[in-house]
Amino acid sequence: MIRSGGRTVRIAHAYGNRRDRIEAAAAASVDFIEADIWYRAGDIWVRHERRMPFLPLLLDRRPRGMHNVGPWTLPVLPNYYARLDIDPLRLTELLERTRGRRGLLLDVKGDPAEEGARAYARSLARSLAEARCEGSVIVCGQTDVLDTIREVAPHLDVRYSIEKQWQWEKLPRRLDARPGLRGVCMNRKFLSDAVARTLEEAGLKVFCWTVDDPAEATRLLALGVDGIISNSLPLLEQLDEGG
Repeated sequence: MIRSGGRTVRIAHAYGNRRDRIEAAAAASVDFIEADIWYRAGDIWVRHERRMPFLPLLLDRRPRGMHNVGPWTLPVLPNYYARLDIDPLRLTELLERTRGRRGLLLDVKGDPAEEGARAYARSLARSLAEARCEGSVIVCGQTDVLDTIREVAPHLDVRYSIEKQWQWEKLPRRLDARPGLRGVCMNRKFLSDAVARTLEEAGLKVFCWTVDDPAEATRLLALGVDGIISNSLPLLEQLDEGG
């Protein structure tokens, strides 16, 4: 499913976080839908925003390239918004809505302590197993919870997200500690010729985010990127099918 026949993997960024956008991405010519997940109260919830303690209120920075952040929102600071946590989206619902239609790239959010991380990892593995969609899901993120997920569920495709130098420097240690990593997700600004060569030599696939400019997509594909993560469904649909 991933880079089959050399074709570029097309990933709709954040389209899994809202029900209306799930349907839009599922109807488009893309391969994966990206969504952000959080663990709370024994369940996994789908959203990008951080939930305020003890309040049903979500707070986040307005994402670049995304003008509509959904209903029940209110500007609170320059470039920030808040919205009520009304009718929240569970991972189980997202899996049901996309099963057999599109793959999912799940971006793990939050960084709980050790026991919380293990509960998070077990809940995620259980949800994917019960939905019978483990083969069509990739798990990514910048949190150390990914280390625990790889330990608890070594069969899952887990890919570290890299946008800073310290994260890049930590990758070799993670490869040595637990082999079997298939790829990484990388901020487009971090990917250079040297980084691309290192990834290729290590046999790692690379998905780049967030790519909304066709010229930037062309540059990245020339470096050998395997997947493009974009806010723009038209850009993803126009990617050369030959990769």
